[in-house]
Amino acid sequence: MRYYPIHLDVKGRPVLVVGGGGIAEGKAEQLLAAGASIQLVSPTLTPRLAALVAQRAIRHRAGAFAEFDLLGVMLVICATDDPAVNQEVHRLATARNLLCNVVDQPALCNFITPALVLRGDLQIGISTAGGSPSVAQLVKRRIAETIGEEYGDLLRITAALRDALKARGVGYNDRRDLLNEFLESDVLDLLRAGRLEEAEARAAQALARLDAPE
Repeated sequence: MRYYPIHLDVKGRPVLVVGGGGIAEGKAEQLLAAGASIQLVSPTLTPRLAALVAQRAIRHRAGAFAEFDLLGVMLVICATDDPAVNQEVHRLATARNLLCNVVDQPALCNFITPALVLRGDLQIGISTAGGSPSVAQLVKRRIAETIGEEYGDLLRITAALRDALKARGVGYNDRRDLLNEFLESDVLDLLRAGRLEEAEARAAQALARLDAPE
């Protein structure tokens, strides 16, 4: 295994994005969705990035990357088409022991980001250890064909049921067994058929059986 898989909590944490083009835009959007506090440095911006700056969703310094841009950040994404800038960002970020990703250049990264299939809060990451983004995209399409939006609803309902079981003081082993029983029911078939209320009722019934007097 070339990389250690991990999900980072970047909510409210300072992150630097170097670049103002379409790739930087996509990275910034993903970081915003995760709640990061984004500082972007670039002489120019896409219309979407300019709109995010105007909305104060991200901060922007118009100009070339400089070492002081790294002050206080925990993570750096570099998305420029200038090899010299990419090398400099990598060198300075590495010297500060920062997490650094130079897009599409694994040799200049100490972490890489996977291709993602998103279904609500369900995230499925696909990585080829930087070997072939094309293969990652192929696998992503195949997974997306199999794992539909119903899995996002399934996760939401199951997470709520898990929280309710924990609130009732149900221990780990019993909680696991109850959740597995719920998942092995017809709940996923109901969600695939668009019968959301009936699927939610299955979770309510599981709690009702638990609360019923013996």
